[in-house]
Amino acid sequence: MAVLINGKRSQRLQAAPKPVTWSVGSAQPRRTVIGNVGIAWYDSSVETANHSEPLILIHGFCSMSYTWHEVFDQLAARRRVIAVDLKGFGASDKPPDGNYLIDTQAAIVTGLMDALKLSRAALAGNSLGGAVALQIARNSPQRVSELVLANPAVSPADQFPLLARLILLSGRRSGERLPARIIGHLVRIPGLIESRIRHAHYRAATVTPERVAAYSAMLSEPECQRAIAATLRTFDLRQIAGNLSSVHHRTLIIQGAYDRIIRPESGAALSRAMPRAELMMLPCGHAPQEEMPAEFARIVNEFLESVSAERSVHENSLAVR
Repeated sequence: MAVLINGKRSQRLQAAPKPVTWSVGSAQPRRTVIGNVGIAWYDSSVETANHSEPLILIHGFCSMSYTWHEVFDQLAARRRVIAVDLKGFGASDKPPDGNYLIDTQAAIVTGLMDALKLSRAALAGNSLGGAVALQIARNSPQRVSELVLANPAVSPADQFPLLARLILLSGRRSGERLPARIIGHLVRIPGLIESRIRHAHYRAATVTPERVAAYSAMLSEPECQRAIAATLRTFDLRQIAGNLSSVHHRTLIIQGAYDRIIRPESGAALSRAMPRAELMMLPCGHAPQEEMPAEFARIVNEFLESVSAERSVHENSLAVR
C-alpha cells in the first residue's frame, strides 16, 4: 500500500513488506488512523458487569503489544482491555518524519481514546510506555483514572546502554540515516536480538523461541530501525521527572528487583515522589508481564479492583448527602 508523505506517494514504502502481526491474548490487530498515522491496537471488546474503567496497555521501547500476550486475557476477564502499538513499532505505521517524541506517543494514545469514544481509562505502561502513561496523566489528568507503571523509564539518570549512546553519537551530524543503518547491521548479527532479550529478562526460561521470533520480525524491518533511531535522538525524560509531584492519580509501581535496564532503586524513588503511589517489587527483570504473567495480572487486577471499590464507596457517600 502506498503511503502519502508530504502529499506524494512513496513507492519505496509501497514495496516494503507488510509488518508481521501477532495475536495479543485472544485479540487480533485492528487499525485506526490517528493524526495521519495508521495505528494498530487490540481490544478485548468485553464490557464487564462491574463497570470498571477500561485498561489501556502501552508497551516499551523496541517492543510492541505482543509483550502483553500472556496477561491480556487474564486482565480482560475483569474489564475491557486495549493494547496499542505505538507509532513506529509493532504493526503500526513507521513514517520517516522523525517525530517520535514522548508527547507524540502520548497523543497517539489519547487520539485512540477519542476514536473509541473513551473519556477516561486506566493506563498501564512498561518502560517507555510508563513514561508515555505519565505524560498523559500530566497533560490530560481528566483522561486517566489510575496508573500502573511497570519498570517505568522516568529518571534521566537511567541512561541508555553504551551501545545506544554510541549510536546516538554517530547520528549527531548525519541525522537518522547512519544510526538506522548501524541498527540494521546489528540486528542481522546472529543471536544478538536473543542476547538483548536475555539481558532484559532475569528468568532465562521466559526467553522462548516464539518471543525471539516475534521481536526479531519487528526489529528486522528497516522502517522500525529508522523509528528506533528517531526515538533515541528525541528521548528526553527531564520534563516528566521534574513534575512527578503533580500526578495525583492512584498509582501502582511494579519494579523488577533484578532489572538491568531500569535501576531497581528508581522504582522506590518514584514511589516517594508521587503523592498517591505504592510500590511492588517482583523477583524479575525488565518485563514482569513477560517473566511473571500470572503474578503480574493478579497484582494489577487486585489494585484496579480495590481502587474501583474505593471510588464506588466515595461516590455513594456523596449521593446520600
